[in-house]
Amino acid sequence: MLLERDAELRAVAEALRAAKDPGAGSGAPVLVTGALGSGKTELLDHLAPLAARERTRVLRADAAPSERDFAFGVVRQILEPVLAGARPPVRDRWLDGGGAAAWAVVGGAPAPAAEGYPHLLRDLRALAERIAADQPLAVLVDDLQWADADSLRWLGYLARRPTARPVTLVLTVADGDPCADRPAVRELLTGGGRTLRLRPLSPAAVRAVVESRLGVPVHDAFGQACHEAFAGSPMLAVSVGDSMRQAGLRPFGADASSALSLRPPVLRERLALRLEQLPSPVIGFARAMAVLGDQAEPGLTGALAELDAVDCRTAERALRRLGLLTRGPGRTAPAFVHPVVRDAAEETIPAEELQRLTGRAAALLHRNGHPAEQVAARLMVTPPSGPADSAWAVTALRAAADAALDRGAPEEAVGYLRRALRDASTDGEDRAAVLVDLAGVERNLDPWMATRHISQAVPLLPSAARRAAALLRVPPPLFDTAPPHTAELIRRESASYAPGGEQDGARPEVALRLEARVRWTQPATPERLARSVERLRGLGPEPALDTGADRELATVLLHDAVAAGRIEREAAVRLARRILERTPAVPELPYTALPLLAVTLLAADEPADLPGWLETLLARAVRLKAPVAQVLAGSELAVTLLWSGDAVRAEALALRAHETAGQRWGADAAADVALALVAIETGDPRAADRLLARETAPGAADTAGVYRNVTHQLLQGVRAYHRRDEATALDHFLACGRRLERAGWHNPALGPWRPWAALAHRRLGETEAAAELMRDEYERARAWGAPAVLGRALRLRGVLTDGERGTDLLREAVAVLRGSHHRLELARALVQLGARAAADGDPGARSLLREGGALAAACGLPDLAARARNLPGGPAADRAAAPTRIQLKVAGLAARGLSNRDIADELGVTRRAVEKHLTVVYRKLTVSGRSELPEALEALETR
Repeated sequence: MLLERDAELRAVAEALRAAKDPGAGSGAPVLVTGALGSGKTELLDHLAPLAARERTRVLRADAAPSERDFAFGVVRQILEPVLAGARPPVRDRWLDGGGAAAWAVVGGAPAPAAEGYPHLLRDLRALAERIAADQPLAVLVDDLQWADADSLRWLGYLARRPTARPVTLVLTVADGDPCADRPAVRELLTGGGRTLRLRPLSPAAVRAVVESRLGVPVHDAFGQACHEAFAGSPMLAVSVGDSMRQAGLRPFGADASSALSLRPPVLRERLALRLEQLPSPVIGFARAMAVLGDQAEPGLTGALAELDAVDCRTAERALRRLGLLTRGPGRTAPAFVHPVVRDAAEETIPAEELQRLTGRAAALLHRNGHPAEQVAARLMVTPPSGPADSAWAVTALRAAADAALDRGAPEEAVGYLRRALRDASTDGEDRAAVLVDLAGVERNLDPWMATRHISQAVPLLPSAARRAAALLRVPPPLFDTAPPHTAELIRRESASYAPGGEQDGARPEVALRLEARVRWTQPATPERLARSVERLRGLGPEPALDTGADRELATVLLHDAVAAGRIEREAAVRLARRILERTPAVPELPYTALPLLAVTLLAADEPADLPGWLETLLARAVRLKAPVAQVLAGSELAVTLLWSGDAVRAEALALRAHETAGQRWGADAAADVALALVAIETGDPRAADRLLARETAPGAADTAGVYRNVTHQLLQGVRAYHRRDEATALDHFLACGRRLERAGWHNPALGPWRPWAALAHRRLGETEAAAELMRDEYERARAWGAPAVLGRALRLRGVLTDGERGTDLLREAVAVLRGSHHRLELARALVQLGARAAADGDPGARSLLREGGALAAACGLPDLAARARNLPGGPAADRAAAPTRIQLKVAGLAARGLSNRDIADELGVTRRAVEKHLTVVYRKLTVSGRSELPEALEALETR
């Protein structure tokens, strides 16, 4: 497909007609020049039918670099076919009168000696005249710059000495090819004649070429993009268009952007062969550009290629004239016209040379102040050069890791740092520094590996202060669950940072942070709690919270004081709020002791700004692709949302955190606790089964281990209780109580085992034991003063107490819980009070059950909502028409403003399933759409 070459075709046609004028003979040659792939060969292909219309015989030769040493090779290509194809009488006539020598040369005989050379050229010209006497000739030679010297002399002889017969020369020459500077070629180019320079195609022509290769229309925007990507080159348009068709890509949507950068293998090989034929400075310049890529600035390219400024300009000019280089918008440095050209240049580099050039390129970029990741990209594919020569490489790779973290690519940061270890020494401080950096990133992905790397780094650090700072990279949950040698190392190095230890000049904040984590990870015992309480009192009534270390230590001490019941609730809330207000929600927080702050606030029934703070923390962890931080933040947010009454989202977050954590990280303990609490509060067997089906290691003796052990025991007891296996359930509940007592945790907010044990005792007929447990629970709850804990104790005492006294306790529970943030407990108290009132014939029962059912539905407890609707005396409801549990979950999420896609992602179902559930809910609740859902769910029983 020849486009935008009409002017050139007309010029050749005029030359053919001019040559046929009587007495005109042959005229000056027509020279066709252009960049590589500009269509010179295709233009010659289109001259055959044009010559046929002019009744002209076409004789053609295609010069090649491999044939430059064959004398008269191009002449043979021109004359041999016509002579061999002629009838003997015609051939004899053409050869008559001196043609024998010419025929011998055409047939392969060696060229004559110097004295006979001029005669041979005249004989060859005479042969061409005799052939042209029968029919005008068009002699076409493609890639003249590669022709052999003898053929060039003959063509020059033919061009300088017009024949008496019509012979037209059409010669093509590649712009920028160094062979075009040979004297014989230059003589033809500058000796007169008409020069036709093939220009790049216009956007419309490029679009037409691509359409012809794809067989489908191409819109204007994509056509323009093709023109810019191919720089108007017919070669690129044809090759990439064919590759698009073969790959099945379409010229729109996501395919469009990837299609323009396709690298056709055949074209790459062709270009590589072409580049290898260039002089050493030119191909060296191209190879250096390929290695440097987007950083191929003239100075760097010349330095890498080891060329001076003059050679660089010459090489750049040659590549530009060949059509292989361009300057894009806003660029001052040359660039390859298409990625396939860079691939071709790189393909010409031997493997060992490529590694050498890539390593030198990294060093050049580093010395010239380029971004660290540009340097690191080269170092990643080169072998290490050894610690003695690569300190700069370690520096660059560490800086690149920081940059990767800043843009949310922790996996790439790990790769950079692991590569840096290969250049670092085997036992020096530089290796320790890289190991510490690596652990800081790996704790986001694999805390166990981070802990191992810290254990390798600490012995290499020269001071206790630096060793302590390194230990802060170990996630606190792993302090006591790390591999044995690492745990021992942590205990040994941490000893000097406990109060009264030798701190060896460490910064105060390092000592405080390490103290906080050592306290947190020590076995939970009454003695440890007592020491924490004394340490907290020693900080004064208003502890300093200026630094993160101050806040971390205060958080651990406050948690221990709350667990032991040795601090007033108001004082605990006041200090916890001060800490929260001063603590930014950054993804590093889960690796400190500050997560205990959420436990303290929830135990006090004062979540304050905790939900929004945790939402921000989780969002930032997701953005930075830090899965461990996501698990820890997601687990805490799940518990916080569960407390505030959003059981549906709490369950989704807990399940996601549990799935992400698996059994690989220290974060699995937090995920287990969150999922266990969700299963206990909601009674959802799916969450319970997932947790109990997995064999869980016994909880460690530290704070996190106590939480894991207690919630696991509680969940097993609750499951046994629901299976009507009260004896087994009671064993689990009592074991949970013993574990809390051994730890010295007397606060009823941290393990509600007594209410469950009391219910089990009652089922077993042990009413006095049940009442005794709840009296103890009530006294502890009243001493602590948190509405949620006190309201729960009152509710359970009311359930266990018959008559008017039990009803009064339930009423008191509802009154207390109305001041609580624990909406699930309020819903339970309302339904149980409504049931008692209905049994007593109280007309207010219906209102209580309506309120409790609506609140239960809004919280995501459909079973409790259904019970409220269908209790005797409750709101009239059709059981068959009631929404199912999953339908209520979907409706609750839709009422909060989530889209169908978001709901599907949240619940792990298809979007079609969400649509079907919503359709059924609309029908059952008699609403027209999601805008009416909130009100309908608030008053579910009045549908």
